[in-house]
Amino acid sequence: MAVTSTVSPSLKIGLRLLGVWPGVPLSTFYWLTFMSSILILQYFQYQYIFEHFKISELPNLVDGLPATLDYTLTFLKLASLWIHRRVIHQILNAMDNDWCECIGVDQYLQVMRVKANISHFCSNAMLSFNAVAGVLYLLGEYAIRFLYLAENYNDTLRQLPIKVQLPFEINRSPTFELLVIVLFIHVMLNVCTVAVINALILTLVFHVSGQIDIICQEFRIICTKIPIHGSSTSTLGILIERHNKVILFSDNVEKLFSFIALMQIVWNTLVICCLGFIIMISVHNDTSVIVLVKTIFAYTAIMIEAFIICFAGEYLCLKSKSIADAAYESLWYDIPPDHVKIILFMIMRSQRGLAITAGRITNLSLEAFASIMKASVSYISVLHAMY
Repeated sequence: MAVTSTVSPSLKIGLRLLGVWPGVPLSTFYWLTFMSSILILQYFQYQYIFEHFKISELPNLVDGLPATLDYTLTFLKLASLWIHRRVIHQILNAMDNDWCECIGVDQYLQVMRVKANISHFCSNAMLSFNAVAGVLYLLGEYAIRFLYLAENYNDTLRQLPIKVQLPFEINRSPTFELLVIVLFIHVMLNVCTVAVINALILTLVFHVSGQIDIICQEFRIICTKIPIHGSSTSTLGILIERHNKVILFSDNVEKLFSFIALMQIVWNTLVICCLGFIIMISVHNDTSVIVLVKTIFAYTAIMIEAFIICFAGEYLCLKSKSIADAAYESLWYDIPPDHVKIILFMIMRSQRGLAITAGRITNLSLEAFASIMKASVSYISVLHAMY
């Protein structure tokens, strides 16, 4: 079946369940239900954090902090998406219009289908990886205890998948088993939500990069479409209109993800720091294999999450500047001088580049990702020295 949208079916289902896809009935109910459940769980998570907020219990504190911060980040992301849901609708409508314009031109359609296939693959890969990492993180400790500690297993040592401080006894059956199932399902929903949001930003960037590739293709053959003697500006006018659409689309993506990117950088730095610290202290711990297995997968997932959003900003910036290169490398000297001036203005605008910023403070780039990793390692060293 031919691809007709940059948004993959799995991503579309995720956005519908989150209540931000246009035209979904009971979207407000879905969003409020999930947000309310996050708030309830967050209350008990922070109860645990405040209960163990002391140097003597630093390993327990740092073990519970990553999941707590990750839930807080998800809550802020969903709140931001809901506030900017009209922007999401504008973006999705613009994507549909772009595909409609490409239907009649085979070379345009081929470019967009290539980008759509890449987008679909990345979306499915992120959902699959996050799901596997979530399962291993949640059930890894239970599996290891079952394999290696079965003889010494004690009901009083029962632990929930994530650290929470509940106001009632949890070690008795069937209360413990029910809590494990409920928390497992809820955490997996949170993990899939993170994957959906990450897949969304990559999908939007791949879509706009497809439109940029179409503009670059037009510049390569522009001299064959503009007569040497003539005043028609229809060809350049179409290019300018398409370039303006790309700029508007990028501005909407920036508006949608600016706050999310800022929170992502701050929170991921803290979470990577906590997980790295857990890995370091687990190496010197007799039961290090129990914590190490689940922590390494979580650490990898968080690093990939930070890398994805930084890569999206870097890729968008590089692709937008390629318009200037394509315009300069075109046979502009074979077209009328008044048309050359228009191309010159497009080159000047393209040299500024398009970007996704973190709270309009810094551009998302691979350099920003390197800064996150450097800061995390520095904080890990401080925590290890304190421990």
